[in-house]
Amino acid sequence: MTFAIAAAIGVLLFSLAHHLKTSAIVMLLGGGILAGPNGLGIVQPDTLGEALPTIIALSVAIILFEGGLTLDINEYRKASREIIQFLTVGVLVTWLGTATAIKLIFSFDWSFCLLAASLVIVTGPTVIGPLLHRIRARPKVQTILHWEGVLIDPIGVFIALLCFEYYVSSNAADSWALQAFMLRFVVGSLIGLTFGFFLDFVLRRSWVDDRQINIFVLAMAMLNFAVADMLISESGLLSVTVGGLVLGIRSTPQLREIVTYKSELKDFLIGLLFILLAANLDLAAFFDAGWRLVIVVAVIMLVVRPVNVMLSTLGTRLSFNEKLFLSWISPRGIVAASMASVFALSLKEIGASESRFVETFTFSVIAGTVVIQGFSASFVGKLLGVVRPDPNGWIIVGAHAIGRQVSQFLVRHHQQVVLIDTNALEVRAAEREGLTALNEDAMSLNPDAHPALYGCGNLIAFTANPDLNRMLCRRWSEILEGKSILRWERSGYQTDENQHLLNGDRIWEDFPLDRWMRPYSEPAPVRSQPSGENPPPSIESVLMIARNKAAIVTAPADIRDDDVEWMIFDRQKSQQSNRLPLEPENVLFSECDDLKTLYLEMLQHLENQLPELDSASMLESMWEREEDYTSLLGNGIALPHAWSADIQETKLVIVRPVREVQCPLTNRSIDIVFMLLSPEGSADEHLAHLSYIARLIGSQSQREQILQATDAADLYQRITMK
Repeated sequence: MTFAIAAAIGVLLFSLAHHLKTSAIVMLLGGGILAGPNGLGIVQPDTLGEALPTIIALSVAIILFEGGLTLDINEYRKASREIIQFLTVGVLVTWLGTATAIKLIFSFDWSFCLLAASLVIVTGPTVIGPLLHRIRARPKVQTILHWEGVLIDPIGVFIALLCFEYYVSSNAADSWALQAFMLRFVVGSLIGLTFGFFLDFVLRRSWVDDRQINIFVLAMAMLNFAVADMLISESGLLSVTVGGLVLGIRSTPQLREIVTYKSELKDFLIGLLFILLAANLDLAAFFDAGWRLVIVVAVIMLVVRPVNVMLSTLGTRLSFNEKLFLSWISPRGIVAASMASVFALSLKEIGASESRFVETFTFSVIAGTVVIQGFSASFVGKLLGVVRPDPNGWIIVGAHAIGRQVSQFLVRHHQQVVLIDTNALEVRAAEREGLTALNEDAMSLNPDAHPALYGCGNLIAFTANPDLNRMLCRRWSEILEGKSILRWERSGYQTDENQHLLNGDRIWEDFPLDRWMRPYSEPAPVRSQPSGENPPPSIESVLMIARNKAAIVTAPADIRDDDVEWMIFDRQKSQQSNRLPLEPENVLFSECDDLKTLYLEMLQHLENQLPELDSASMLESMWEREEDYTSLLGNGIALPHAWSADIQETKLVIVRPVREVQCPLTNRSIDIVFMLLSPEGSADEHLAHLSYIARLIGSQSQREQILQATDAADLYQRITMK
């Protein structure tokens, strides 16, 4: 019952904190104490006996492993000067400053002071994220606090583990302290490296079924921890952290799915763990430490943190008020608490007299920083003038061509815009254009983990899938605080069957924008017209208006004198848009049942239009390549292509075989053939046409629509209207 109730209370409080947009740590800490022996008594950690240290140790191991997985070495490389200084100078100031305070006030030996101080180096993204989302500080301050919380975790954990290994070694036998520490460090690191590279090796070769990857990695992480701890006691946490770091640094395939699963599991474990830890706290130990504990916490908050910030921001452009705000915000979280509890249990097992202090000290720092700093952050931010007004930026789900064009218009009129897309190439294209873009899934993305989103309160769901757009609006309407939750959807889509998905306001329903939402699409036929240019545009062609120092993201009701600029969709140009050199007479159905004969028929058809083309010679050249490397792209699509010095213009002929035609190299069926011939010296144009054809047939739904054509005219219409 203790285990089940702790898990249930933990998850419920975690979910409630997320709903209330507040720190889960405060609720979990209070909930654990209330449910434990010092409160209602419904959670009794003592009843778990020897299982309690095991549950805590394995949970912490999984949390640390997940932390290693999420390490993005590129973020360290891209980190600003301020953040780098927080991760170097700041870490040393916090660690050594806290250790000195503990030494002066409690008179423990230095090795223990360094161990206790190492536990409060980390600030914790689980605490910082919701806090920043709530207070909305200036972008520079927000970015520093966010990345300090995210990137400092692996550094703080590693220092804490090393301090723990050294203290345990020195406590066991003074004469062999250094040797024991080195043995634990080397063995733990080697086993972690072995497991990390083994998992990377296995996953890169797809030896594990996709459906079992998550549980396989979880089991290997626990085995890593157990094997290391069995060989050298207390080396398991270091080992499993190193294993996770290897996978994170190596960017192992399937890492996104593994991290998503581990993140969900981590939230469950945090809820369970914090209830058990809070219920297991010895409240008498807090009173025994008395005023000295209060002084240490005060020194950390009022002396160590400000010194950290002032030294880490030397030579930066941060204002004095921004530095003061950074000095006030440094809440600790679950990593510090869980590490402290594991260390306390381990120290108790080896008979260390200071075991109670580790937990008492760490939880006091957590309570002091989270409660005092967390609840006063908004007031302090407003007092210092570092808080921004309500979020009015835009999230656009879809970094495709038309999404980027809409974003550029908004940015030009001083609107914050963040694009979100799962297509990494489209995201990079947006970044090359100077836009902010995230390579994420907008249906599962955690907004607290991305500081770029903190200033966004509005959304445009801008994908070609109307059902997805509605679901995106439903999800983000519960997260964002702005007034506009918009979706693109064509007229006539709404029916009685999909009425239940209705969410968000529909925009641009009369514009066929989905043609420019495909991956790698060319720019849409839109243009911007300043209000000074005459004549003014037709209201039916306007997508957006810049008016009253803001952009109106919808087709306007009217054109006004105070309009600054219009974003106009060129309907005529969109109807003429066809990047392929294709004419209706070059789309054919054929009775041929042999691929070589079919190629000859297509070349002879082109020879009637290009008398200079030698169809027999071209067939010989094409077929020689065909025997070495098939032109079959897959999914029944063949794309033979060539340059010729004999022709002066590019030609495309498309044939749909009526009878079955097989590829001689693969024995696979061919359903349609695109044959492209270009003059020599037109490589760029030739490659552009090939790219367009690849996009045209890139999705299964588009291929199916093309292959459903009943005759040549229908086939031409389906291809050119894409």
